[in-house]
Amino acid sequence: MTVPNCDEELTISEEPQSVLSIGTSAVELLDAAGASDRITARAGEFGSELPEGLRHAPDDAPIIDPADPAIETIVGAEADIIVGYGLLGASPEDVEAAGIPNVVIDGECGHGTALSGKTDFEAIFADVERLAGIFGTEDVADENLAEMRQELETLTATAGDGGQTQTGAVVYYFSESAAMSARGGLGIADDVLARAGLDNVYGDEGSVYVEGTNIETLLDADPHTIVLAYGLWGETFEEAKQRLLSDPGAANLAAVQNDRIIGVLASDLAPDPGALRGLRAILEATGALT
Repeated sequence: MTVPNCDEELTISEEPQSVLSIGTSAVELLDAAGASDRITARAGEFGSELPEGLRHAPDDAPIIDPADPAIETIVGAEADIIVGYGLLGASPEDVEAAGIPNVVIDGECGHGTALSGKTDFEAIFADVERLAGIFGTEDVADENLAEMRQELETLTATAGDGGQTQTGAVVYYFSESAAMSARGGLGIADDVLARAGLDNVYGDEGSVYVEGTNIETLLDADPHTIVLAYGLWGETFEEAKQRLLSDPGAANLAAVQNDRIIGVLASDLAPDPGALRGLRAILEATGALT
């Protein structure tokens, strides 16, 4: 089978029976595709908990590296295939030489582009279909996709006709000492904001992650609502909020003055079905969904 894989095509010679997942998004996508029971090793989760609501949580799959694994660790896992965010500690040449297909999830193709150009909910659903084709689990995936599409339709309808009347931004701090970053126009966060009735002030940025965005750009845009993605370094929403409020001038933001800062787990704004939870959290916080 040959499948699209970022800007290339990937040939898989036989149906994989064992999977090395890299990152929690891979776990959630595989679960929606009906193949999470084939995860035999995990890596790249950086201490995060497994996503909630998994149909088959791979609790028994050992974490061979909490961070990005080296090629020796990958080979030692003895998996038939890798599914994840794209390897950083092992070169594509080494992985290819080891004979292990490496499937990169759509929303993590270079952290800036995706298979479809932009990772929205439809791209996530297409990723589930792609994985189901690889693992021969189309029947399970079709049932799960029908449920997810219905949930997305219901959630989107609560925000009205889809026309944005207010502005919004998704910002985060990658570490306790890092400068503020934001989510641009190519990632799932942009689609989440739009479906919640918010126009992304960073939507014109042609990337998923707008790294190093400073407080000045947020002050200039002064969005109606700020979605603060938290949990990237183990921080709570309150800790992340205090980090934002400590930036010079943050007290002048309209969203701060009017208590319109919404906390959403960063893992619920990732390119996987968990983004439905992120959308639900924003709609609940804005009062659109009770």
